[in-house]
Amino acid sequence: MKKITTKFWALLCTAALLLSMTACGAGGTRATMNTDHTGGDRKHEAGEVSDPTDPTDPTDPTDPTDPTDPTDPPGYNGGTIVTSDTLTYPDHVATVEEIHPYHAPGSLKGSDATNRLSEVEMDILHHSITSYADIEILFENPEKFGFEIKDITWGDFISIDQYDEEKAYYQDQLNKLLEIDYNSLNDDDRLCYDKIVYDCEESVYCFSYTAFEYYTMLFNYLTGPQCEILFVMDVYSFDTVQDAENYILLCKDIDRYYDCMCEYEEARASLGFASSDNSYEEAAKSFDNLVVQKDDCFLYQSFEERLDNIKGLSSSDKDRLISEHEKVMKEVVFPEFQECADRMRALKGSGGCDAGLSAYKGGDAYYAVLTRHLTNNGTTVEDSIAALDKKINDVYDEYMTTASSGFGWYTEYMGHDYTKGDLNANLDYLYDTVKADFPSIPSHSYYTMEVPEEFQENFSPAAYLGYHLDNFDSNLLIVNTAGEEKDFGVTVAHEAYPGHMFESIYTRTKSSHPYMYLTESTGYLEGWATYVQYYSMKYFTGNGVTDAMILVKDEDMLGTLVSTRVDYGINVENWSLKDCVDYLQSYGFPVDEDSFSRFYTLLVTDPGYYAKYGMGYLWTQTIMDNLHANHPNATDKDIHTAYLNALTGTFEQIEQYADKQLN
Repeated sequence: MKKITTKFWALLCTAALLLSMTACGAGGTRATMNTDHTGGDRKHEAGEVSDPTDPTDPTDPTDPTDPTDPTDPPGYNGGTIVTSDTLTYPDHVATVEEIHPYHAPGSLKGSDATNRLSEVEMDILHHSITSYADIEILFENPEKFGFEIKDITWGDFISIDQYDEEKAYYQDQLNKLLEIDYNSLNDDDRLCYDKIVYDCEESVYCFSYTAFEYYTMLFNYLTGPQCEILFVMDVYSFDTVQDAENYILLCKDIDRYYDCMCEYEEARASLGFASSDNSYEEAAKSFDNLVVQKDDCFLYQSFEERLDNIKGLSSSDKDRLISEHEKVMKEVVFPEFQECADRMRALKGSGGCDAGLSAYKGGDAYYAVLTRHLTNNGTTVEDSIAALDKKINDVYDEYMTTASSGFGWYTEYMGHDYTKGDLNANLDYLYDTVKADFPSIPSHSYYTMEVPEEFQENFSPAAYLGYHLDNFDSNLLIVNTAGEEKDFGVTVAHEAYPGHMFESIYTRTKSSHPYMYLTESTGYLEGWATYVQYYSMKYFTGNGVTDAMILVKDEDMLGTLVSTRVDYGINVENWSLKDCVDYLQSYGFPVDEDSFSRFYTLLVTDPGYYAKYGMGYLWTQTIMDNLHANHPNATDKDIHTAYLNALTGTFEQIEQYADKQLN
């Protein structure tokens, strides 16, 4: 199953999927600075690489992406799309209670219970993390977790022929867990138990319906794997000759791996889930943009630079590796991208369209699964929409009330500049400043990398990647120097302190269970980073929370929330392109059908794209508000500490555990 159950690769790509990486040129600049936060003391040494986050804002009329052809409408306004009856479909939208029923405590207690939990945890991790690509990203020392590298590949897809087997596997793991007496576990074990049980139950449900495999396009031209592949290849580091040789084998495997993805798109079209001709053409163009880099790609230089990290490398071995790498890139990698472009164009004429999930049989049930997964919350789609509508109206009312309260805010608002300068200046400032409102984190290092000039136009201002999660010294921060402009400090807060990097390090210190940080919790991660992004604005105003800051915050927040509402509108209520534009215009966003059509197509080919940001933030903020209301004497630092200590379960689980800690 390509999305719902392939969780570990998404840990790497959570941010990278937000890029439209359509260029790869020579002269990629690798970093030369490392910052080590050791008890507050900083050192500057040697450095490395990273990955990106801020979602494209469809309400921004200055977005550089070109609109799709307005004569080729991306929406679908007919009845239910006819798809293959050889697949299995749900006959209703399952309730959370159906998927996650109450379980009476089992009988295993004491060491038997903790050993069983550990056995299941590691069994699932080994069942899920199987590819060289994943293992090398996630671990510096995989052998300490029992991982053995067998084949140098990007991994495999689960086919629908394996659904019954996979369902049985997760049901078996679930049965083993349910034998445990939950009440006998300590808090650390309970948090992990809750998360694994929830994930297993979701997997059992997902593998019950083979139609779930085909609803969404894999080669989405804005967020598909082809958009980040060259960046991902740049992340791998070399310590030995074997590392470099394995990397070359991984390059060779792109031929097989991308063939599998093409076969998926072809199968999807043959089963009635075909996308529009325009989407296939745009996917082909995304591969065209890779192919043209064949003779001038930054990875050639990057590969040579990474070889310099191998101690004692002979000149003959270096020359050999450089030659082998160039050969595989020019004879395998780029020709495969050309083949993908050709195969996507061959799908034009399949009779498909770009439609929201509500247009498909069983699509409403799939969207419920997808949004539970992406928003980290079991709230029904209908209740989520109601909560989102209320939040949008509340933010809009606050914005209008503040804007109408006089013009004392005008000078600060027009001249606001929420940054302390470049990346390092903002990191140093935030590292010290957030200590008053957030718990401490252990000594750690981070590496920085500048985005090559060829990438800058389509790269976010900054990004974070938790590379090698088995230590605290491989945190990767990437900076787009072209994006270091007004409010850059707030972006750094989202990515680093107290955002993604801060949360990642903290989580790894608070649980003995690697499952809690190796498995994906997208809504939790993006919800936290978006929440602290807004929270941290006060650090840059000079006067704390001001009316001008409220206006800046509400403008940004409103863009995130209404984009999320459009996501739900398209995929639940079958909103047309015009419906979306009318809705956005009602809140004052200057969009029209031409400028918004590309984003409409994004949301019908990658449903849930905005939900992880908007709903992730909404549920995070809701928990914070509830904790403050229930514990009025608690400080912000108390609340944030309790929230983070609740770790990465569902938002329902997080609120329960955080509330318990504050009592």
